[in-house]
Amino acid sequence: MTPGTATLTVKGKGNYQGSKEATFKIAKASQPMTVKAKTASVKYTKVSKGSSKYLTISKSTGKITVKKKTPKGTYEIKVKVTAAGNSNYKKGSKTVTVKVKVK
Repeated sequence: MTPGTATLTVKGKGNYQGSKEATFKIAKASQPMTVKAKTASVKYTKVSKGSSKYLTISKSTGKITVKKKTPKGTYEIKVKVTAAGNSNYKKGSKTVTVKVKVK
């Protein structure tokens, strides 16, 4: 069903007479999104410039960048993924932790 207001009418039949109307609201469903994080490995010579201490994430593309001269090791960054709502679903978001290994 589409979210909104609906009306139910029950009418008597046979030996039963009369009718009764009830109005109820149909709410939007929760966003059925799933997000999976994975570990990515990058070679030290391929890391790109970032603006934070070691890792940054682009808010528009979701691309994670690693700052030059980052020491070898495993780093974590939290990524929040948001899905816009529509006529049937509420707006939703999930946060995952992505591990980046610098070799």
